[in-house]
Amino acid sequence: MLAGAALFASCDDKEATQPTAAISVDKYVYDVNESMTLRFIGSADNVVVYPGDEDQDYELRDQSNTGLVVNKGLLTYAYQKPGIYHVVCVATNHEDAGKSFLQDTTSVWIKVIDEVVDIDKLSATAVIYDEVYADQINDTDWMLPIPRKLRYNKKDVTVNLKKQKLGFYIESSTTTVETRDLDDETSEYGLHNSSKYYDLEKNLHIRTTSSSGMTREYNLFTLNYGEFKTISIGGVTGKLERTEYDYSYYWVDAELPADGVRTALPVEFTLYDPETEKVYVGDKEVNSGDVFDFTEPVTFRFVVTEPGREHIKVESTCVVTVN
Repeated sequence: MLAGAALFASCDDKEATQPTAAISVDKYVYDVNESMTLRFIGSADNVVVYPGDEDQDYELRDQSNTGLVVNKGLLTYAYQKPGIYHVVCVATNHEDAGKSFLQDTTSVWIKVIDEVVDIDKLSATAVIYDEVYADQINDTDWMLPIPRKLRYNKKDVTVNLKKQKLGFYIESSTTTVETRDLDDETSEYGLHNSSKYYDLEKNLHIRTTSSSGMTREYNLFTLNYGEFKTISIGGVTGKLERTEYDYSYYWVDAELPADGVRTALPVEFTLYDPETEKVYVGDKEVNSGDVFDFTEPVTFRFVVTEPGREHIKVESTCVVTVN
């Protein structure tokens, strides 16, 4: 019993060995939101790293600032704001139920720069309680496809292009966005406001500026999906129907008299903007008055093109069924 007591006493009285705090990082200058990889190359039971940004500053550890636990010797971290950060590593060994406690620290300085000027996503955020995203056509041009009307709460609601909010998704909270009228070079830039209504009947020129002063310019074009303004098949008026989910797809149903023949029926239609809207069946352009075989549904394809810019276009389809 005395020998056992002596053995337990020796274990309880064991003192901690001195830890060694040592770290390496893959580089010392990063972009905003770029991941820093930190490796612990010292020796310790517990390792905590203070990245040095808000709420994680080692110098303010007595004011509720905390560090991040390093797991298996590896930590990845990304800074959301530009600046110079003091990264502090705290290595700890402890024994004797925490009564024997030894610590070592080391640190590096990290510089984070903000040169983010790229727009990741662009949207109209208030299209009747929906969010419609623009398509990036190339390095500078975005095209925002908007329906003229959409199905909402069992009704067709007209979308007002003159009163739309814009949303910009950029991987930096400090990058600014400015807009002006693209087709009026004398117009002045205005700072983007997510609560402001924009007239999307006008094309917009966009300029992004990072906190480091870098800039990039874009163009935003808004096009309505093409659709029939009116349509009749064999003299019977068709009604255009919509889905609540796919704004590029419509359908028209028409009911002929019981003795009606569907093999050769003329289609009379009008468009909202004949100068920019073209209608096709397959690859053949269609004109009002053309005759079609409606024994099976016929799919009409609309192509709407921005005047003078053939690469800016949007397509939609309408399936016409005659019973």
